[in-house]
This record gives sequence, C-alpha cells and structure tokens, in this order.
Amino acid sequence: MMDAATDPVARAEDIAVINALTARYALVVDDHDMECLADLYTPDAVLVGLSGTIRGRDAIVAYVRRTLDTYDGASIHTPHPGVVDFTGPDTALGVIPSHVEYAQDGVQYVLALRYHDRYERSDDVWLFAERRLEVRYAVPVHHYGTVLTNPIPNEV
Repeated sequence: MMDAATDPVARAEDIAVINALTARYALVVDDHDMECLADLYTPDAVLVGLSGTIRGRDAIVAYVRRTLDTYDGASIHTPHPGVVDFTGPDTALGVIPSHVEYAQDGVQYVLALRYHDRYERSDDVWLFAERRLEVRYAVPVHHYGTVLTNPIPNEV
C-alpha cells in the first residue's frame, strides 16, 4: 500500500492544493483581505522581501498592509504555473513566477518576480512557511516594451 509521500495521485492532489494556495494569495492581497492572508501562513512564517526579512504571520500581514497602503489604487498579482518539489510527506519547496501591476506616486509599474516558497502541511492544510521574493525587473510601464532587450536598473 502506498503512503501519501509515494502515491502519485495523492501528490497530484497536493500539487493542486499548493497551486490553489498561491492563487489565493494573489487574490486576497489584491482584495486587501488581511484576515484571509493570515490564514495562508504558518504562525512562524518568514517573508524575505524588498525590505528585508519579516518573521511571524502577524508581522507579515502588517507588512503587506503597509505596502498596499502606499499604492495609489488597485494591484493585480498574477501567479504563473510554477514547480513544486516535495521534501517530505508534509513539506515542499516551490518556485512561482509572477507578475504584479500597481501604481505608486502617480506612476504605474509592472514587476516580474519569482516567489521561492517553502510549504508545510499542518492539520491537512498546506500553508506558506516561507516566501522569498526574487525581483527579475520592476519598471514603470513606459519602459515595459524594452525591459528585456534593453535592461535598465530596477526602479522600484
């Protein structure tokens, strides 16, 4: 009999749940739903972002809230298909490519980034234990058409 760690059907189900977790993250951030955002992280989660390392679910939620408060209006987070590699029956690593659009100080920006994630399953629920942001580029939209062929330094 196969256990969850070696059963390909169970692993496919786990991947689908983790993919839904990353999509839900984008939706709750764009909706400014901080209560739901908190539910996506382990209590001792870590976020490594542009402002350094933030430890703990409550601190992460506060950081995201402060960041969103600096935007002029809506944000659009779009995760793309990524990869998930299991490191144990209840642990996995993932890389999720994403784009983010937002406006700040009257300027619209587009970002390409990768989330390097560590997931943990607790009480049959997959959660973020760590998210590390790797910004590939972050530019005002008027530079978007040439950012890949004529790279400019990140402006964010």
